[in-house]
Amino acid sequence: MRSKLLVIIFFIFTAFTNYYAQNIGTLSGAILDSANKNPLEYVSITLVKLSDSTITAGAISNKQGKFILNNVPLGKYFAKISFLGYKTRIIDLPELTMQKKQLELGTIPLTPAAVNLEEVNITANKMMLSNSIDRKVYNVQQDILSKTGSASDLLQNIPSVQVDLDGNVSLRGSGDVLILINGRVSPLMGANTRADVLQQIPANSIEKIEVITNPSAKYKPDGTSGIINIVMKKDSGTGLNGNITAAYSSQERANVNLSFNYNPGSINLFGNVGIKQDQRNGYSSDTRKEFDSLGHFLGNYYNQASTYARPLSKTVVLGFEYNLDKANSFGATLNYFYRDLNKDDKNSYLISNNIDAVTNDYDRVRLNHQYEKESGAMAFFQHNFDGEDNKIRAEFNISTSPEQEDNNYTNFYRIPSTVNQFDNTIIRQGDDKAQIQVEYSNPLSDKSTFEAGYDGEFTKNDLDYFRNYYDYSSLKFVTDLMKTNHFIYNEDIHAVYATYSNSIGQLSFLAGLRGEQAFLTSNLVSQDSTYHNDYFYIFPTLHLAYKFSDVMQLQLNYSKRVHRPEGEDMDPYPEYQDPRNVRAGNPKLRPEFIHSIELGIQWQNNFMTIIPSVFYRNRYNGMTSVIKALNDSTLLTTKENLATDQSAGLELVVSASANNFFSANLSLNGFYETIDASNLGYSNKKSTTSWSGNMSCNFNITASTMLQINSTYNSSRLTPQGEFSPSFVLNLGFRQDLFDNKLSLIFTVSDLFQTLNRKMNLDTSWLQQSTYNVRSSRIFFFGVTYHFGSSSKKDKDKSLQYDNSL
Repeated sequence: MRSKLLVIIFFIFTAFTNYYAQNIGTLSGAILDSANKNPLEYVSITLVKLSDSTITAGAISNKQGKFILNNVPLGKYFAKISFLGYKTRIIDLPELTMQKKQLELGTIPLTPAAVNLEEVNITANKMMLSNSIDRKVYNVQQDILSKTGSASDLLQNIPSVQVDLDGNVSLRGSGDVLILINGRVSPLMGANTRADVLQQIPANSIEKIEVITNPSAKYKPDGTSGIINIVMKKDSGTGLNGNITAAYSSQERANVNLSFNYNPGSINLFGNVGIKQDQRNGYSSDTRKEFDSLGHFLGNYYNQASTYARPLSKTVVLGFEYNLDKANSFGATLNYFYRDLNKDDKNSYLISNNIDAVTNDYDRVRLNHQYEKESGAMAFFQHNFDGEDNKIRAEFNISTSPEQEDNNYTNFYRIPSTVNQFDNTIIRQGDDKAQIQVEYSNPLSDKSTFEAGYDGEFTKNDLDYFRNYYDYSSLKFVTDLMKTNHFIYNEDIHAVYATYSNSIGQLSFLAGLRGEQAFLTSNLVSQDSTYHNDYFYIFPTLHLAYKFSDVMQLQLNYSKRVHRPEGEDMDPYPEYQDPRNVRAGNPKLRPEFIHSIELGIQWQNNFMTIIPSVFYRNRYNGMTSVIKALNDSTLLTTKENLATDQSAGLELVVSASANNFFSANLSLNGFYETIDASNLGYSNKKSTTSWSGNMSCNFNITASTMLQINSTYNSSRLTPQGEFSPSFVLNLGFRQDLFDNKLSLIFTVSDLFQTLNRKMNLDTSWLQQSTYNVRSSRIFFFGVTYHFGSSSKKDKDKSLQYDNSL
């Protein structure tokens, strides 16, 4: 009886579902801008029943402007299509019938609405910060920032990010951060060039900056503190448009930049050309007291240095993207960077013995000329399968970076009284890289996505060091064979990864696994010997998010990361900075690994986003700089691996706006760090507490006038042998837009109170050292930007230029 009942229920259910399936239909289409034919995302499509005006269904368009309404009962409807900044459209639709249950509406153009200036300002003041499961996104084009700034200037306004005295970028207090362009490694973001290149990338070419403190397995695991991803603008509209920026500042600094985009239809051409002239004057001092192994005082050392440098840098980026059809596209980009630098140094040395008698008093003068180039190319092919974001992409990157530094030294002696001495060094470096990437992405459903890929990187560093000196006996320059050397470092890494994301009720997760096989070879050419360090490691990642309500969300994530030594870190041959200071790498240096975990809560409404979070890093084999005594008169600076290094922190990020007058970003980071350097001969662990913070505030005095205040503070920071002192900088800026925002005038003052400097104290049983560095940092800047062409996208990126990268 029960089985018969189940059969009856099954037939009733089947009949019902068949009837329901036969009496529903589907509507689909795409929304685009009527002016430039670009697809529009987040357009609202509402389906209204014609007989009683009841709302039956609704949808939102995707990145391609496409939408689909499923399970629509048969009948007669009209569609209401609305989007902020565009005129609402009402469309009468053909009737859904048994004979015609699928309606393809094709492309539906929307006409931009004639909005007044106040309405544009309201749109511009959307929240600058959005937080997803694995990253924080800062929509810089929606911030009231300047149109003449650079990527480096924008990064100073991003919470958790700092830009130091030399233009180096750090994240949450760690300078080991991976910087990507559009989610990919760029040949221009090398360790030696990225500070200069970031100053050349115009702010108005950037759409958003993503801060990823625990990246998923899709990304390279490099970077102790995570990844900063700079996302460039795309789809700038049909026709030709762009920006021309010219700027001049005190200290005889100037730059000119041209960025453009030309899109006649299926092909998009883009480019950026910039030239920048700097002048960087600096001062430093180095004071030491030295002791022997028994603690006996050996003597004093004092070095006072002044530097004059005038670098000229040029950047060129040219590229295209071509759509073969709806499914296939390809493109290529060429990058070129060149920096030419003339530098003059004067170091004054005063050295005394254990009874304070002066043994050396002399000046060491250097005339230095150096250049570095970076040229690269990228090509890609992408195929889109049926379904949104279901695609495969293959990409190939190649770059070469030759560099040469010519140093001519003269020693002018006062004590002892002797003839002047002359020596020269020529340093040649080559950095060749190739990368192959294949990525596959498949949205399995509305809530789940699977991604997988291969990433192969092949790097060769070639370091060639030559030194000679003037021999008075032969009256000519003689090669110094003890200080001339050649070193080659090869690094090949093969990686495969897979990630899977899904949502179950209020819980979302993103899990990933990445495996890497590395082949590392250090070739000491001058000694005819090699070191190999091959390894295979697994890098797991996990991101969890639980949504309590529309305004509150809890997040927990974990990743394993790596910091690999570069060629210079592995080069054991010494570089003689002066007769008493030597710098060298360590060919036995191992990569450091980091376990990183983070817990945070996001609270967000229409006016404010607050994200407090705690994070913990457990680092082993941590690389650190150490100073050793080679003998009684010479110190060696090199790299070593620590035993362990643990740190925990509390971060608070706040992004807020008040009407059209005020907007701000604020971040505070507190750190607790414990260093175990017992393997380096230090018996006790060292611990410290430090914190940092940065703030950027914009005041919109009128619709076209803006005042900006930007400041950064870093407290003292621990090293295995000492600590860095606190630092603080405050910048002030003003912007005036003219002629319907076609022209912008900018005035800024960098380091208003001239507080930007760097101090380091070192205290060991055999050495007490204090160093101080400062450069010309109060810079008055005036810039002009002109926007040509037209685009349906109104640029809101208005960042101010501050020059703290000295």
